[in-house]
Amino acid sequence: MKMNRQRRGSGEGRPTWIQPLMEWSSIQKVKARLKGPLDGVPAEIGNITLSNAGRQLLAWWLEARGDRAMPEAGDVNPRALVELLPYIRYLSWEDEDRLVFRIFGSALAEATGTDITGYDMFAFSHDEAGIDKVRLKRIHEQPCGIVLVRDVFSKDGACYPCEFMTLPIAPGPDGKKRIIGTIVPAVQVEEWKADFIFDRILTLRRALYFDTGAGVPDPAPGLYV
Repeated sequence: MKMNRQRRGSGEGRPTWIQPLMEWSSIQKVKARLKGPLDGVPAEIGNITLSNAGRQLLAWWLEARGDRAMPEAGDVNPRALVELLPYIRYLSWEDEDRLVFRIFGSALAEATGTDITGYDMFAFSHDEAGIDKVRLKRIHEQPCGIVLVRDVFSKDGACYPCEFMTLPIAPGPDGKKRIIGTIVPAVQVEEWKADFIFDRILTLRRALYFDTGAGVPDPAPGLYV
């Protein structure tokens, strides 16, 4: 599937309101509006040091779920996530094969030059789409989180890793399972400017499930990296 790309560029070419969202200093400051402290929320998973945004989302998720396996769709509160929303992707399983973007944050749309809200994630076919689908289904089958580190490319061709924090959300009244996650650079960059090509494999550096109380999936070919 090809998409219409409407890149506005960076710096003065961007709307005034969005420019700060793309700067490293802003990504490092965003917070979820929590009732309690971050105590007990890991800063590292395996040997992956979590981004500020990823850790803040995980803190919200743990607080929102209470004593359940995961939060429900009705627990997803934009007020609690308002600072994180520019970096959030929120998707729903419309059926067994289609995972559709309900929210694709403004910073993500600006960084990639494309707003993919309403698109099926797996419409952008590539050789690893099948294992990506299996990988994401597992976080509901055995409730847990997964953090991925994938390489993306800047507009000048430089390659750098991005962190994809991903967590399950239980169905709402419509019966559809959801996924919520953040995407942010995994290394310090002065300004975030990527160039996603959605039907190309983005090199996967790490794929690591983490235990949120129900264990993690057994190792299987391709699931862990």
